[in-house]
Amino acid sequence: MDRVNGGRSERDRGVGGGNSRGGAVAKKRALGAPDYFVWAPVLSLFLAAGICMTIGQSMMIAVVLVLIAVVMVVLDMWINR
Repeated sequence: MDRVNGGRSERDRGVGGGNSRGGAVAKKRALGAPDYFVWAPVLSLFLAAGICMTIGQSMMIAVVLVLIAVVMVVLDMWINR
């Protein structure tokens, strides 16, 4: 207990929170940091897309693979928020 300011800490008063009303409001982030485990399948999908583009057999498959990889990362970031 902090006797200097009546038992309330700076965190309880919302000091430094950037809130004009003085209350400490925790702003929830839209996206969090991706896990390291999501990068293994994402890099594999990028590699497969690169092989498809290099061979030139199917550019559409390569684009779909890249889109799947991006969706995986964004979904993981959304789950980790």
